[in-house]
Amino acid sequence: MAYAAVVSLKHSIQRLLNSCDQIPILPPYPEIIQLAYNEVESLDLLLSRVGARNSEWLKAVKAEIREAAFRLEDVIESAHVSLSQSQTLSADEMGCLAMEVKEQIDLFTKSMEKIKEQLRCRLWEPEDYEEAIEKVIPSRTDHFVATKSNKIFGLDSDLIRLRGLLTSGSSRRQIVSIWGMAGIGKTTLAKKVYGDPDVFSRFGCRAFVSIGPKYRRREIWLRILAQINCAISDELYEMNDEELCEFVRSAFKGKLYLIVFDDVWRRDDREELTRILPDNANGSRILLTTRIEGAAVLPRSYACHKMRFLTEKDSWDLLCEKVFGEKHSCPPHLEEVGKKIANKCEGLPLAIIAIAKHLSEAEKMPEYWSKVAEKEISNIIGADAEMSKALYLSYNKLSQRLKVCFVYMGVFPHGHEIPTSKLINLWCAEGFVPRKTLKLLQDQAMEDLEDLVSNSVVLVCQQSSHRKIKTCKLHFVFQHLCIKEAVKDKVFHILDSYANQGVESQRRFCILNNVLFGIKDAYKLMTSRSNTRSLLCTGAHHQYPVPLCLDFSLLRVLDALTIRFYGFPIELVKLIQLRYLSFTYNGELPASISKLQNLHYLVVHQYLSIRSSRAHHSNLPMEIWDMQELRHLQVMGSDLPDPTTQDACLPNLLSLLGISARSCTKEVLRRIPNLNKLGTRIELPLDVAEPLFCSDHLVHLADHRYLKSFKCSIVNPSPRLQVLGRSRPIPILPWSLRKLTLSGLGFPWEYMRYIANLPFLEVLKLRCYAFQGPEWKSIDEAFMNLTFLLVEDTDLEYWRVDHTRFPCLQRLFIHHCYKLKEIPGGIKGIRTLEMVEIVDGSPSLVASAKQILEEQQSFRNYRLQVCVKYSSEDDQKTKS
Repeated sequence: MAYAAVVSLKHSIQRLLNSCDQIPILPPYPEIIQLAYNEVESLDLLLSRVGARNSEWLKAVKAEIREAAFRLEDVIESAHVSLSQSQTLSADEMGCLAMEVKEQIDLFTKSMEKIKEQLRCRLWEPEDYEEAIEKVIPSRTDHFVATKSNKIFGLDSDLIRLRGLLTSGSSRRQIVSIWGMAGIGKTTLAKKVYGDPDVFSRFGCRAFVSIGPKYRRREIWLRILAQINCAISDELYEMNDEELCEFVRSAFKGKLYLIVFDDVWRRDDREELTRILPDNANGSRILLTTRIEGAAVLPRSYACHKMRFLTEKDSWDLLCEKVFGEKHSCPPHLEEVGKKIANKCEGLPLAIIAIAKHLSEAEKMPEYWSKVAEKEISNIIGADAEMSKALYLSYNKLSQRLKVCFVYMGVFPHGHEIPTSKLINLWCAEGFVPRKTLKLLQDQAMEDLEDLVSNSVVLVCQQSSHRKIKTCKLHFVFQHLCIKEAVKDKVFHILDSYANQGVESQRRFCILNNVLFGIKDAYKLMTSRSNTRSLLCTGAHHQYPVPLCLDFSLLRVLDALTIRFYGFPIELVKLIQLRYLSFTYNGELPASISKLQNLHYLVVHQYLSIRSSRAHHSNLPMEIWDMQELRHLQVMGSDLPDPTTQDACLPNLLSLLGISARSCTKEVLRRIPNLNKLGTRIELPLDVAEPLFCSDHLVHLADHRYLKSFKCSIVNPSPRLQVLGRSRPIPILPWSLRKLTLSGLGFPWEYMRYIANLPFLEVLKLRCYAFQGPEWKSIDEAFMNLTFLLVEDTDLEYWRVDHTRFPCLQRLFIHHCYKLKEIPGGIKGIRTLEMVEIVDGSPSLVASAKQILEEQQSFRNYRLQVCVKYSSEDDQKTKS
């Protein structure tokens, strides 16, 4: 993609400029490099204005920009690497290197000036060249015929809900929206509701119009007027927009109407469409469908109906009908493989219909259907014109930046739940996210992910306790699209044993782990790509060593977390351009790791954590303090040493995870001034017999004013011990904390008062005997801003509280508290409560939760859900 290449080049030039003080660059070359940066920045701004335009001419121009940016970036970064090792270069060699950079910058600048001028001219032209609306009277039958009977699958409950929303409730005009991804059945449901007999008989004035991504207001209003039997005269065509809108408003004045706006794409379009229609205070309704959350959810919405994917049964029923017809059933010898095919469509109706169309025209033999189930589904979806059109409408709607972020998600295996933290760290390391101030970078990446979700191209799997996206994934139809676009636009290439053609110009590689075993061609391909920028190893973890080429001097991203290294790969420290490094290794990091001066993200996992009679401690090298670009450091179970020099500091480090709690010394914390997320571990020896005073390690946290999230856990807690550290108070925690997670610490419940006083605390998670004792009295404790509380694995029996102690609580989770008798009655009065979840609770605890539900419903809090689960059962009991 041109955008990704240009942004990457801009970051490379910026790094070279920033290093002018550290590496020798002969004048006047810093000024020339600065001119190149200005040129690239203006090109970046121009590309951002292109938006969703996608003409053939523009595709060719983008490809030219991308290749030019690639060439210049290769020269600049190669020069950067050479200059970083300038002690081996003579003055003549450095001069030749600088001259080469200058020549490439001149070539790039001249070619881009021509392209920018062409882009500026084209951007002033309309996005399409279609003529204005002719004087053609739209047909009164150009919308869905209301009386037609269409069978629907899995939407019966949706139909009932929408029918109720349209035919009952307030007499004020209301807007009801249907939101969901492409192909999920929004239009089908809207048509079914529109033709429902109860809806048909209620509204005497009705219209159903499709909007689409190219919004033409005059055409829409003319179609609506035609459908309500309004005479379309020449005068209407002669009216200006304001006059026509006023005519439409008067046409609906006093009438009981239902208008369906199908396929709305923009919030502004929706606002304009709904603003013109009058509120006659007679129960009129507007129903719209959209794949854009921003167009569906607005304060004035009466209701937003989120579409669900079909169940396995409904998917199979739909496939059968489309393949064999209503009057025929599936032959028994095809049923098993047929259900497998239906399930692989992941509940998306349009995908099922596309597959069914193919199967209905193909031979109905088990062997062929098995081939389809194993290998052909993605190819069939990609070849289906209707499916491709629906998907590409969503894709082309995305901005240039969102497109590259979205396509990049295809590096993760199909069906894989992608951790949000890892995804946005990779986006930032790749340079896809605009470089802003330090703390805004991650926030911008999160906003980009939320935009992809609201555009219905990314699915949320789990939400965090802060209601943020914790994990996400791609539907398989979009996974196929991402891989296809990635290869075409050179975002990444997946190496496998089948299709490795055309990799010569690729710069990012995703290696499926089965390729690492014995496929020599893939290994040779890797070694031949000297300009490789990213290497991502996905799939299952491997216990044994695998061959992995690391001879890439320009490599920026190496994600090898699924590969276990038995010895530290010393080749890593030569990759001085690395920004993201993750791998699995049980040993200690060498001091030479500090050579990676450009590293932003360092993640080292241990393969196994084996308990021994003595607590094991590994140490990070002192040189870690020299890696001042680090933003995220996660090295499981290691100690961060006290710095020995006065100027040692990690000013950019925001997240420090997995370190030993003994590392939280006053000196260490003082040298990480901007830390906002800290995760510590305490490993106990198996033969420990005395109470552990955990507070000894954490007394210095209180001075850290930017810390928002803190986690402290004992890795191998022993419930047989007495309450740990009872004779000493819990350490004073930073007042800035928003999230606190404690596990295995064994504090007495009376120490909870120290936590209750934290003024901004929103999330509290207590796991695995974090607090011990039979009774928790929350009488004098006020968690004024707490919205999320988890109590898990404890010996608590009695919990006493009144509703004023948790005035903002929204979600309460009680897991594996087998002795707890009941949820305290004071919880009943918390009117903000939305969720109570009990896992493996006693009958009396479950009964108290249901009493809370009844109490909440008595003062009309119908948002509350009570969810009861049992570990021994697969089913889930839910009452809401």
